Amino acid sequence: MFTTLALAMALNMAAAKGDPMDDARKALNNCLVKEHNSAVQAKKGPSEFNDAIQAACTTERKAYFDILVKSERGYGAKQADAEKYANEEIQMMVDGVTSAFGENRDNGGQLAEEK
Repeated sequence: MFTTLALAMALNMAAAKGDPMDDARKALNNCLVKEHNSAVQAKKGPSEFNDAIQAACTTERKAYFDILVKSERGYGAKQADAEKYANEEIQMMVDGVTSAFGENRDNGGQLAEEK
């Protein structure tokens, strides 16, 4: 338990120092959250939301993709593997917001942006 707490505190402190990868992740997450919240308020249907969220946040996606690929390449990954990993990570974020939309669409729930 203590180890988990210590790790969480260390990660939190590292993020607070302005880690470029975490900053890029937060920027993408916050952009996706804005898209979600806007779609909930507009009462978009699932299909319309899915199309919109897949195309949203291109600048933030590119920035996060590029930094993930660079990081993976720094660990010795091949370019194709690094790109696959980056795409999977980004898609997991999109899928999470998409899932939240399914839960929040009818009740008007909003997601909170990260600080």
